[in-house]
Amino acid sequence: MKTDVEELLRDGMERFTEGVRAPAGLAAAVGRRHRRRVVAGVSAAGTTVAAVAAAVAVVVAGGAPATTGAAGARAREVSYLVSRVKLALAGEHQVFYGQTASDNGPSATWVYGSRSRFEEFTGKACGHALTNGYCAFRGGSEPFLATGTALVHGKVVNAYVTYYDHKYSLSPLTGSMRTSACSKGARLAMGAPVVPVDHWSAFINATLACGAAKVTGHVWINGVETTKITGLPATVKLQPGYAKAVREKWARAEWTLYVNPTTYLPVRIVSSTGTFGGPSASTKATSVTNVRWLKPTAANVAKASVAIPPGFRHVASSANQ
Repeated sequence: MKTDVEELLRDGMERFTEGVRAPAGLAAAVGRRHRRRVVAGVSAAGTTVAAVAAAVAVVVAGGAPATTGAAGARAREVSYLVSRVKLALAGEHQVFYGQTASDNGPSATWVYGSRSRFEEFTGKACGHALTNGYCAFRGGSEPFLATGTALVHGKVVNAYVTYYDHKYSLSPLTGSMRTSACSKGARLAMGAPVVPVDHWSAFINATLACGAAKVTGHVWINGVETTKITGLPATVKLQPGYAKAVREKWARAEWTLYVNPTTYLPVRIVSSTGTFGGPSASTKATSVTNVRWLKPTAANVAKASVAIPPGFRHVASSANQ
């Protein structure tokens, strides 16, 4: 019997892969128009299965740690990494700034504590965006949409802004930042360009401890040696109607973190979502996010909140949702 959790996971993944076979330009437009529902779907799945993560943590904590063989080596490595993470926690009060290149166009993410701002751009190939959200194929890259937290009338709320039609919508602040990738819903969400996390070192600590990721090597990036952490993939079966439309049966999310071995903060995040198992050739949409950590100046902290541009119209739901 299918559980409600499984249905939410499948629904979130299906919406995430919408537009994967659309023509160039149209794919980006479709992806952007559905971004809000995609984020909501994956977020709901992660929230619903939070109990799964807790259960996994209990099992891990309750078992006796192995001390010999491959399992023992892994346990010792995790123990060492956890100690490094604890040292890093004290200094993690910077502004996360990620620049993402993906199949749906460029985007940027700022996170500071519970504040976050995700902003997507049209990209050079698309250029100017028409008022219906589609590409004009002229002009340069420009802001397309922004979503995250905003301070409105002294209250922090969720905000969604569409620049192409000058609209915005607001909703109550719900949920919280991702604390680990232990649950299947959380691993599915990791296939998205960037998942908001307020304490990356704690996130990595919890994810390694529950076995949802492991250290798989050391890689040099821009002259800095990083520790490569590969996450456990998450696979979900597509609903029959959607599976028939895209001629695939399954969707799969994968992700890899490259972290500074001293600060234990991400330097690069690579994530992807693909479909496979049907008569059509398999597909994979990949995003690469290069991360910088900014000083918590007033200007940098302000970037981690969505600003409502003057003259934009308040609607019940933006982007023709």
